[in-house]
Parts: sequence; structure tokens; C-alpha cells
Amino acid sequence: MQRTMFCKAAVAALFCLGSLASQAGNEVLFVGSSTSGSTDQHVFVTSATGTVLVANGSGFTDNVSGAVWSDTGRRLYVSQSLASRVVVADWDGQNPSWSTLFTASGPCYGVERDADRSLVWTLAPDASGSRQLFGLDADLGSPFYGQVVAQTASLTNSIRERWSLSLSGNVAAVPKAILGTLDVVDLDPASSSYLQVIASSAVPGATGFAFAVDAQVSTDDRYVYLLYMGIGQSAVSVYDVATGAFLDFSSMPGTQDFQLPLDVASSMDVALDGSFLIVAGKGGPGWIGRLDFDYANPQSTTFTPWPNLAVPDADGVSLSPDFSRVAVTSTASSLSAPSKLTICDVATGAQLQSVTLHAMWNVYTTAWQDASPVASYQAFGLGCSGSSGAPTLAAQPGSRPALGQTLTLSLDGLPLDGALVATGLSATATSAGLPLPLDLSVIGMSGCSQLVDAQVIDFVAGAGGAASWTWTLPSQPSLFGAVFYNQAFAIDPAANAFGWTVTNGGVGTVGF
Repeated sequence: MQRTMFCKAAVAALFCLGSLASQAGNEVLFVGSSTSGSTDQHVFVTSATGTVLVANGSGFTDNVSGAVWSDTGRRLYVSQSLASRVVVADWDGQNPSWSTLFTASGPCYGVERDADRSLVWTLAPDASGSRQLFGLDADLGSPFYGQVVAQTASLTNSIRERWSLSLSGNVAAVPKAILGTLDVVDLDPASSSYLQVIASSAVPGATGFAFAVDAQVSTDDRYVYLLYMGIGQSAVSVYDVATGAFLDFSSMPGTQDFQLPLDVASSMDVALDGSFLIVAGKGGPGWIGRLDFDYANPQSTTFTPWPNLAVPDADGVSLSPDFSRVAVTSTASSLSAPSKLTICDVATGAQLQSVTLHAMWNVYTTAWQDASPVASYQAFGLGCSGSSGAPTLAAQPGSRPALGQTLTLSLDGLPLDGALVATGLSATATSAGLPLPLDLSVIGMSGCSQLVDAQVIDFVAGAGGAASWTWTLPSQPSLFGAVFYNQAFAIDPAANAFGWTVTNGGVGTVGF
């Protein structure tokens, strides 16, 4: 069998084609901590199974203040406070390879990605010590990769740590750490107020000693959500950028923020459509719940706690890319005890996964992979009938194209115990440009269709009408996310004038 030919030619060609396809459901989660020393713990864990892929201490994850994935699950950016830098991990499905992207003159707080403009933003001090937003070139093909290509200068010299970038990359919310003022910054290069503060407003309920603990921006750039806590209170404030006013959640005189019934709020995340947010905190045994908004009548906004979830000292909250699940990190009662990652359903609060972490403290950073190539193999299309019916092709139960493992395909219904297995990179067109499926009636194979581009062909022999085709995948990072196609051609002289039939097709995705 020509496995070597396939690995060197077809798979190598595949990775010249470009982006990988996103697969929701088993994204990898990065969890970072901020403890002390120079090698804080971090983990990479699969969201569907709770499998810990990597658990390690690293100088590149010391005092993590934020993280964001990019490049369809192949790259992770992480900001560090004490190390004063933004680092990057190239992810191959099994291990990260770390390097430094940007070094600042002081702590880097948070990292966000503007996907459309290939920018990564972080909050760091400028030459005067004022914390400003720095836009870094994140285009791998750019000669300026990692360099500062944009920087604000309009944020006042006050303590700022929590901030957020909108999905469009056009708006950033940067509250003062000690409230209360919320600043909104224009990051749209086409705007006349680019890099300027376009709104600055006092937060209605943040009086006395109140701290900003989280901020978010709606997908349409209209609303800014601010989570803050003070002495004996936790609240959510929602600023309407279009009207320049905060939503009023109470019938009392004046503008009232939404007061959460539980104390010591720590983190939140907002759904893509802005209809709800998930919020968690450390008060009492720890808590988490869902806040459902009514924008037309804010006084009808409701908070539903999830009392059946054990999240002691809840640190971080992060919604999955499809906004169907939420990851919550919680810290144990002492530094020597393990922390926990809990994944639950956003509609019901039901626990889906509970993962014990290593000894980690201040586990505020949880980042969902933007795509996660999961090793899978599925049948598609139909074969054509021969003297033994239509032959079939399928992965053996439990077999899948995972890195470093062996994929085995079963061929059944073979009249003469032999077949040719075709492997290619397309199910829409052949290498010669002919559209697929290709009707094979013209060569005497009535009712048969070629479903895949036959770039590599292997002969397999079997017995009893069955045979198998195997491929041992190398542990090669460049194969992560590769998609390939198979179809078998069975020898069957009695079937038609050409003497062959075909199976259904199969499509595989190389993953972990």
C-alpha cells in the first residue's frame, strides 16, 4: 500500500489550500492562572470530554491576565501582567509551542482579537505610565508581525485592568478599576474619531468604594456591559452607546443598575445576540446564574441562579463559541488544593463536565478555541449495485484519523475479495477540473458515480467478500485539521460492461 506516497504528496498538498473548518462541540479550552513566582500553572482541556491534554507550569503563562484563540484553533495569544508581555502558542492538537510576541514597559492586562483586521489588542502602559490600548499586527504574512501598529493616547492616567473589545473590533470598553467612570473607545480605522474616547460616563450605582471586575461589548457595538462590586453589593450596569445613557433597571427615581442578589461578583460573559449573560461570584460558597435582558422594559430583566452547581470561589466565566455552554473556573479553599473547571448548559445550568485542575490560584482566564478539528470519519453518497449488491466503505467501530493512530476502513460486499481504494482532497471536483460526482455510465459502469478525486490509489485484497484499508497517521502537527476523502472501486465482472462497481464515499478529518 502506498501510504508514503499519500503522506508526502496528497496531505502535503492539502495544507497549501488554506483555512481549516470549524467544528463546534469539542473545542479545546485554555485555562491560565495568576499566582506567584515565574511558572504559574496552565492547562489545555477538551470541552466535550473533559480530557486534560496539557497540564504544565511555564514562564510563558506566569500571571496570566487574558487569552484568546485565533487562526481556526491553531494559535493562542496570552497576556501576562508581571512578565509585561503578550506571548503566543502555536497549537498542534497535542502540545503548545510558546514564543514572545510583544514586550511592554509594564503589565499587559487582557488580550483581545480583531479577526477582520488581523490585530491583537492589549492594555499596557505607554512611555508616561498611562495605560493605553496597543494594537499589534497579528498577520502571519506581514513583515510587521508582532509590532505595534496602533495605540490610543486618550485614556487618562488612572488605574485600568478590565476591558473588552467588541466582535467587530470597532469599539472597546475600558472602565477605571476604581469606579466610577466607564470609557468607550473608537477603534474603527475608518472613523474620524479613531483611537479616541467617544463616551465617558459615571456609572450610576457605583458609589463609594466600587471596583470594575469585568466588561463586555455587544455584537452590534451598541451596548457596554459592566460588572462591578462594592461593599455588600454586586451589580451589572448597561450603557447604551447610541443614546449615551445607562439602562434603568428599577422604578425608583433616577437610573438604577441591576443589583445582583449575591455578593462578590467576579466574572461574566454575554451571549452573541445580547439576550442574556452568565455571571458568577465568590460570595458564600460561590455562585453562578443567568441574567436575561428585556431591553424594551429593563425593569422586567430577570436573574436566575443555578443553585445546584458547586463553584466555590468562582473566578472566571466564558461562553463557548456557539453560546450553548459556559465554562466556570473555581478556586479551592487553599493554594495547595486543586481548582476546578465546570462546563454547563446555558439554558438549564445542568453540569456537563467537571474537571479537576492542578494547584492553581486566581483562575480567571478561560479561553475557548475558535475551532477544534476533531478526528472523525463519516460515510456519504451511495455506491452502485453489482452481483453482490452495492459494496460499502466505512470506518471500523472506534477507528478514526487521530494523530499518531491508525485509521482502518472496512470494505464489504466485494464479489472477488479485492478493490482499489481511492484517496483525494476533494469531493466537488477532480484534479483535472471535472465536477464531482462524475457519472461513470459513459465507460460502461451503469448507475455508478465517482464521488472523490482519486489522487492516490491503493489495491487491497481480502477474503469472504471483505477487505480493509489502513493508514497510520504520523504525529505531524501540519496534518491537524486536514480533510481527505475515500471511495473504493470493487472488481465485479458480472456487474456491468466495465466489470467494476463503486462504494459510497467517506470523509475524514485529522484531529486528536
